Amino acid sequence: MTTDDQLLAALRAAVPPVAAPVPTLDLWPAVVERTRKRQTWSWLDFGLASAALLGLIVRPDLIVLLAYYL
Repeated sequence: MTTDDQLLAALRAAVPPVAAPVPTLDLWPAVVERTRKRQTWSWLDFGLASAALLGLIVRPDLIVLLAYYL
């Protein structure tokens, strides 16, 4: 049976240390820029909104279900 020191040495030999302990690129400025950018509506957004509106026109009883989740 191996001791803890032998096991630790075997693990250190199997897993090499990370070459760069610090990130090479700071992502926070990109996150801030993306949150400040104006959001636009895509065709998928319009399609989903129109499908929901059409569904509420066809089945007005689903308004209760929509109100429950909002």
